Amino acid sequence: MNALRIPTFSWHGRKRPVLRGRALLNEAEVGPKLSRQARMAAAGFPVPRFFCVSAGVLTEVLRPVRAELDALLTGLDTADPETLEKRASALRETVLAAPVPTTVERQLYDAFDEVFGPEAVVSVRSSIVGTGTDAGEDSTHDAFAGISDSFLYVTRHQLLDRVRQCWASGFGPQALLYRAARGGTQRGFAVSVGVQRMQFGRRSFVLFTCDPLTGARDRVLAAGLGIGEGVVQEKVPVDHYFISRRGDTVRSVLAHKTQLMEENPDRLADGPRTVPAPEELRYAPVLTDEQIQQVVAVGDRIEKLFGCPQDIEGTYTADGRLHILQARPVVLDLDRQRLWSNANITESYPGVTTALTYSFAQRFYREDFHDFYRLLGVPRRVLDRHEGELRGMIGLLRGRVYYSLSVWYTLHGLSRTFPLWRESFERMMGMSPSVTHVRPTPPLTDPALFPVTAATMVRLAWRLLTHGAAVKDFETWWEEVLAAHREAAKTADPLQLALLMRSLWREAGDRWGITLVNDILLQMHETLAIKMFDRWTPQADPGLHSDLLCGGEENRSVVILMSIVEIAERIRATPGVLAALAVKPPEEVWDEIDRGVYGSDLADRMRAHTHLHGDRGLQELKLEVPVPRDQPAQLLCTAAEYARGDLTRALLREREAEARRAGETRLAELLTGHPLRRAALRAALAGQRRYINMRENTRYRRSELYGFGRQVYRRLGADLAARGLLEKAGDVVHLTEEEILGTYDGTAVTDDLRGLAAVRRAEFHARDAELPMDFVTMGPVRDALPNPDRDPTASGTLSGLGSSGGVVRGTARVVIDPHDLDAPSDDMILIARETDPAWLFLMLSSRGIVVERGTLLSHTAISGRKFGIPTIVALPHATARIPDGARVEMDGAAGTVKIFEEDEA
Repeated sequence: MNALRIPTFSWHGRKRPVLRGRALLNEAEVGPKLSRQARMAAAGFPVPRFFCVSAGVLTEVLRPVRAELDALLTGLDTADPETLEKRASALRETVLAAPVPTTVERQLYDAFDEVFGPEAVVSVRSSIVGTGTDAGEDSTHDAFAGISDSFLYVTRHQLLDRVRQCWASGFGPQALLYRAARGGTQRGFAVSVGVQRMQFGRRSFVLFTCDPLTGARDRVLAAGLGIGEGVVQEKVPVDHYFISRRGDTVRSVLAHKTQLMEENPDRLADGPRTVPAPEELRYAPVLTDEQIQQVVAVGDRIEKLFGCPQDIEGTYTADGRLHILQARPVVLDLDRQRLWSNANITESYPGVTTALTYSFAQRFYREDFHDFYRLLGVPRRVLDRHEGELRGMIGLLRGRVYYSLSVWYTLHGLSRTFPLWRESFERMMGMSPSVTHVRPTPPLTDPALFPVTAATMVRLAWRLLTHGAAVKDFETWWEEVLAAHREAAKTADPLQLALLMRSLWREAGDRWGITLVNDILLQMHETLAIKMFDRWTPQADPGLHSDLLCGGEENRSVVILMSIVEIAERIRATPGVLAALAVKPPEEVWDEIDRGVYGSDLADRMRAHTHLHGDRGLQELKLEVPVPRDQPAQLLCTAAEYARGDLTRALLREREAEARRAGETRLAELLTGHPLRRAALRAALAGQRRYINMRENTRYRRSELYGFGRQVYRRLGADLAARGLLEKAGDVVHLTEEEILGTYDGTAVTDDLRGLAAVRRAEFHARDAELPMDFVTMGPVRDALPNPDRDPTASGTLSGLGSSGGVVRGTARVVIDPHDLDAPSDDMILIARETDPAWLFLMLSSRGIVVERGTLLSHTAISGRKFGIPTIVALPHATARIPDGARVEMDGAAGTVKIFEEDEA
């Protein structure tokens, strides 16, 4: 780092014009792009040495011509490409003609000689520095997408000219158009210039530490032969490597690498050139497995340094050394992103789900979490502003229920307790490392949030102290409320049933949040116990934790299981029941039991179970599925399965006790000589057992709520069918709650319930293609869903690399030279070999973009995502395969283009 020391000098009493060393960390003078390089170098990453001409230099250079520049910028019409080009040319000429103070020129060359030596070859890169509210290049909110100029293989005698050209690039037509499209000012910026030792790369790459299309946490790596300009400018074929965070597995998509980009050793001043690739390199992977691992590891470290996903450029030189050339934030519009997962919720709502169950569950999550956040101290006025999120915590995608995890993160983040339980929340939800939220949670130590954090922690401590009593109060309250509503429902007419359902929701919305408070207390104790095990007993068997949770007070789930096993014991002891079940339908056998054919003891025990526990059954939260309260024969089948074996209540209790004894013995052996550790771990486990029992008890209360809803809607379905509003009573499950209740209280928006139910019934039975367990969408969800039905080999369908999501139809316009297109049509889908910043005007006029070359990391892809234009890159021979003027449909997420026949269009 000695070569980066800054000499002490002043420039007319102002800030130093040439910056080195720690001065490069000053973002206001060098911009985000170059200050980030300085941060990486200071952190020990292999960044080539560089210095910087500060942004203040350009401000001073342009001071004498500022009035002339302002006059040219006044009334600038970026919608007229001809006028834009003329104004930009005049602006650039004005900048290039502005005199550079001799002091700046001398210090520029002095720095070059001191840092690199007079014979060195460098790269010269511009960096836009924003002022006021305008973001600088490679800032968190604006990548600037390669709009400013860079120059490679620059020698000493070219240095000043290249610096001037970098300054002028801030006024190029692409830069002017870009700023206008982004709503920025044409005056509120400056340009700094970085001068960096040139690395003669032989294998270059761009790494995204998240999926740039969706923001999913899987990495995307593109690599090409030669220097990095060939990769980012779409000039050479590129290998793609998709590295999952689930075990770091790598999926490779290798290109036929016919070309590479490199220097001309005889004419360095000419810049990079494209040449044929050696035959032996054309089919081999650009990067070895070891290099992929190295790049990914470095990328993860850089992401950690900056605290957000990164777009990283780098190269390997001929000696095999890795050099990091640039890192910028992956600019993601997280308001358009949705994280989806059914890893945890599918056990409650397996398979395809009806409209009634989904709408009921949607209401339950809204009421439950609204009260939960209120108990954690989130003000009601804040919750009112997030009503949309509260109603959107789950989605129904292809007929299946998914958590909308982006919404969960937003809502959980309203409470300052979230940092305490974010890790355990992600574990409980079965979060894939590929699908997690990229926004960090503000730490509890954030001084700006200390007052609200302190108040929230006091509230949480009080909840912890009083939680046991609060849960008992909740259970007592619920038993009374449910009993009253069940009693009233016995004699209620349809309108009264509808009003009773609304009444029960109001009651639940005022009290149900305590069950979720229990969940976070459980998660915190579980996390504490896991960390104790990991730290104090790393050699312990993975099952030890579970064994130590056995025993103790039996919760409601265990009580229900024991009740079923007791019934099994009575079936086993009652002659004729199992024999009857072997030859008769279970409904018929239950009818015999109910009539006393096998005595009164078994019948009474089964009736008692159904009365106390009848809402517990298979798929008990799906209102279209009956439970033992509706069909006692279900209970008979389950108990009979146990009866055919040798399972007894005593055996179950002994197994559990033995597991606990063995666990305690093993724990004592592992913590011999550490009595305090053992006591602390046992206390954490005792807390975890206590909260598990409370969770299981309150979960059955949820089953009772759903059970009441099931009874209400079955009765209302029968009434609607009797009135002729439904074809059959069972069709009620294909209506939403509000559609049903609104029919009775006057708030419904349609009278054709029969037609609506028929459409939904057909959809329900037609569902077949299941979506992945977890995935990410960007933009309108329906357009961005993974499509397992899609066949990219279908006739008339072409496939490339989806780079910016969205499905659009339009007219294909094949453009080889952007100057040849007279006027873009309103429905133009741009088809090109490749694009560069000069194409930006056409790109912004297009409904969609398809190019033959490029990567997820190229200018075309970045610009498409930036401006929300569906984009496909790397579609081979697109300009030849897609006829000019053809009607096409493109899917920017899937990377497919369908060409329609005339009669289809």
